[in-house]
Amino acid sequence: MFYSPFENAVGELNSLKNSIEEEKLFFGEELTCPQCKTRLSDLLETGYVGCSNCYKVFAKDLYNVIYNYHKADVHVGKKPDKIVSRARIQKEIEELIRQQAEASKREDYILAQSIKEKVEALRRNL
Repeated sequence: MFYSPFENAVGELNSLKNSIEEEKLFFGEELTCPQCKTRLSDLLETGYVGCSNCYKVFAKDLYNVIYNYHKADVHVGKKPDKIVSRARIQKEIEELIRQQAEASKREDYILAQSIKEKVEALRRNL
């Protein structure tokens, strides 16, 4: 069975569907793709567009549904929390190693030693 990306946005889709019904009563016609004849109500029921032209025809309505569902209009990607956490720790280790090298150049060996201990503690957490 296929998963519809609009499955969890039922409330948003239903409100949009109701506004379409009101528009049909007022204007007498429903928004339809001229290429594949998909109606906006069909799109809202199935969650699927009929052709690539549907994205242009239903752009405003699709944008509103997608934005309200995701709270964003730009895909920024996603990384699992464990990977993000490891990457953050690794970046912190690299920065501490750089600071340790600078402390050693300045002959501040006490600071360099404390930084080294922090690095070792962070590496145990990886």
